[in-house]
Parts: sequence; structure tokens; C-alpha cells
Amino acid sequence: MKGDDSLVPVIVYPPTVDWDYLHQRPQQLLKALSRCGCPSVFCNLNLEHRHTAGFQSVDENLILANQVDLPEAVQYAKQVYPGYPVVIYYTSPLQVQNIHPAQGDLVVFDSIDEPVCEFAHWFPNYDQAVKKADLVIASARSLVSRAGFYRGDGAFLIPNGCDYEHFSQAQTRHTVNEFPFTTGKPLIGYIGAMATWLDWPLIDTLAHRLHNYEFVFIGPLHFGKPPVQAPNVHYLGHREYRDLPFYLSNFSFCLIPLRLNQMTAGVNPIKFWEYLASGIPILSTELPEVDPDYVVTIRSESLPDIKRIKSKKGKEDRIALARLNSWHERAKKLLTLIQGELKKHG
Repeated sequence: MKGDDSLVPVIVYPPTVDWDYLHQRPQQLLKALSRCGCPSVFCNLNLEHRHTAGFQSVDENLILANQVDLPEAVQYAKQVYPGYPVVIYYTSPLQVQNIHPAQGDLVVFDSIDEPVCEFAHWFPNYDQAVKKADLVIASARSLVSRAGFYRGDGAFLIPNGCDYEHFSQAQTRHTVNEFPFTTGKPLIGYIGAMATWLDWPLIDTLAHRLHNYEFVFIGPLHFGKPPVQAPNVHYLGHREYRDLPFYLSNFSFCLIPLRLNQMTAGVNPIKFWEYLASGIPILSTELPEVDPDYVVTIRSESLPDIKRIKSKKGKEDRIALARLNSWHERAKKLLTLIQGELKKHG
């Protein structure tokens, strides 16, 4: 796998998120990198210790490290893959002080959210994370601009993507028996975390004005009782990643109801790409990182007649865009950047 023209690294991700909680950018990129031939070690935060401590293989070239800190994971990578450069890839600025003592050959900082609002606690460490990394990538254009304030070469844009093969299963309708209602009304669905960054007043307006639709929310709650309670609004809680396309296949519309603020200006929603893979129409607030041609824009003051208004791009266009923006494509770009940086470092 290693030749004169390319360096194949081992990617190590420090303990930051739970592997099983939500399959977000770190999990998806490491899976995709491993399938590009890069051995990858994901240090699982694993708060509930569902996995046995130690190292376990979860896919070809992909290792899940449970109850393992970063230095131990780096040493494991060096022992199991001797001669391979070790690249530490991380996403939380709070870990910047722990990264360099781990003694990897290259450090990649991935700027995934604006360090404001809900992520304001990142801000004191953000500049150091950007300055100290050998390579900085970012998921949104505003994050590329922010990184440019702290280093001359700035950051490279690598937007989010989708697991196209997985979510394209939603192009075919699948029966899901656990929907808690049988009204026969069309479904407007949301998949993802339910947190303060959702526009709950807008959701309330939608639920009351579109009373001929059922609203389904799938994902973990980041606080207690959901703010919107209505007869046609249903919260199903967390569901396994493997089952999400089957739920999604039953939606008549997919929903991206994010608030518009400084934080969401830097959000490139993964769910946008995953929804696209289903081909199902998307209702979205006016986010800078969401192409308006592929969604029906929703505003509380002027809700569209969603039965009549369509996005400029149709079903086949949505599916085609998702296919072109897979995590595999994102991983290939990241690998090229890493290999270029490794060559610079000799």
C-alpha cells in the first residue's frame, strides 16, 4: 500500500464523541478513510461503556478503541502499523493541549462548528487549535474564513457529505411498524439531534398551520421535554443508524428547521446530504450552506403552500447531487491533502 508517490497514513481520532450515539462527521470520515486503504483508529468516548475495553475491529482497516486515551492509541497505531506515518485528526478545540504530547507525525484540525453560541466554550482554545495544526480543514465557508484570521494558509474546505449507499435505500418505501399513529396523513420528518439550535417557534407554527400533516422527530433530546407539544407532533427518540433510511423512506417531506444565527451560519448540515440521497423533497430554513435550488425555503412569517411549491431541482437532481457528494469523495480529498503535507514534512 505504500509507494514512492503516496504515503498511506494511520489516522487516529482522540476520544471526543460516542461511536454509537450519532454517526456524524468524525465517524463518517474515518469509515471512508479506512475504505480508502488508510488504517484508522477511533477512540470511543463510550460514556456508557457499551463496548469492552481495548481495541476491536469494526470494519476492514477500522479499529474502535474503547476506554483508551490518545497516547495509548498512537502507540498502538505505531506498533500495529510500523513505518506508517501517524496522523492525529481531531475536531474539538478543547483538546488542543493534549494533541502534541501524543507524538503523532502530523496533526489535522477539523473546524466543524463556529465557536459561538452553543459552542462558545470552544472559543478560548480555537485560535491555538488552528495555529498549532499542520493542516486545517473546515466543513463550511464561514469556518474557512474564521481560520484565515489565525494562520496565513488558512483552511481547506471539505464540506459534509452522505453515506450514499446507506441512505439511497430510502428511495424505496419500507414498512416501519413502530410509528405511533395510523392516521394515514403524509409525514414531515426530521432526523438528528433535538437541541437549542432548532427553530422551535417555527416548528410550532408549522405543526399548527399544517395540521393535515404528521410531524416525526427521530433523534436524541439534548434537554428535557420538547418545547413543541401538539397532537400531530411525534418524538420517537434515538434510533439505530442502520435503520434510519427505513424511517426516512416514509417521509413525504424532510425537515431542516435550524435557527438562523452566527452558529448556524457555519453549519453544513449532514442531514441535507442524507436527505438528498433519498430523493424526497426538503423543507429548510434559509441556511448559507444549503443550496436553495434543492430545497423549499420555509419562514414562519410566510409559509409556502408545500403541496404546490417545488424546489427548482427535482428528485433525480437531488439524488445525483448526493451521489457526487459522498463521504468517499470527501475522504479522497482529505487524503490528498494529508499526503501533500506529509511530503512537505519529509
